[in-house]
Amino acid sequence: MVSPDVVSTYTSAADHFDNLPFWHHFGRRTVERLHLARGARVLDLCCGAGASAIPAGEAVGPEGRVTGIDITPALVDIARCKATARGLSNVDFTVGDVSGLDYPPGSVDAVISVFGWFFLDDMAGMLARAWTWLRPGGVIALTTWGTRVLAPGEDLFWETVEAEDPTISPASPSDRLKTPADLAALVADAGLPTPAIDVESWQMPLERPEDFWPVVLGTSNRGAIEALTPAARERVYAKVIGELRTRRIRALDLEAVFTEIRLNS
Repeated sequence: MVSPDVVSTYTSAADHFDNLPFWHHFGRRTVERLHLARGARVLDLCCGAGASAIPAGEAVGPEGRVTGIDITPALVDIARCKATARGLSNVDFTVGDVSGLDYPPGSVDAVISVFGWFFLDDMAGMLARAWTWLRPGGVIALTTWGTRVLAPGEDLFWETVEAEDPTISPASPSDRLKTPADLAALVADAGLPTPAIDVESWQMPLERPEDFWPVVLGTSNRGAIEALTPAARERVYAKVIGELRTRRIRALDLEAVFTEIRLNS
């Protein structure tokens, strides 16, 4: 089961979430790497605002089908609006906890999850269940954050938050799956074949230091901001943005780990 705190945080973050380019970059890269066939049936678990489900719907064409599931209604609403605006009648979105899903054996061609699997309590158990849903030749694709995320802005942000309130922890569920070794161990625990694992880096440009703040507000960091007093929030903002300006930071470094497990034909 996904924690209610996750829903609360991402409901708050929804007002900035879909404007952040890294969601779209890594969502589309996940789909591009899979080379989905026209007519394929795809499940996108923990789909957020549709950053991978929308490209998947474009890839499989009108004869295919993509279903996105996420526990945060505000993000699902955004995803539905985007699919409608693009005329993608082959993509649908559902609000729900993916931990409770069940599909018939051999009913889908791909199961995708981009920056979501680490929220699940029983990651290995869910992975083993999803494996049974695949048709011959099918694939499970998990994309997780690597060891360098939104750097140096996020590290600076958390240093400043902890100085204001040491009780607010930077620990994140994403820490459970951030190295190739973490992913390989997960797949082994689920009893699945050896996966293909690849690490890919990308830089998000910052036109000005202030552009980092929507990143804070549109990610899980939003919870830390809302836990601070208004005065502390202002101090954190001034310190972080001022330091980014002093260092002349013009881009944020991000690293993602792509994991693919394929069922032989």
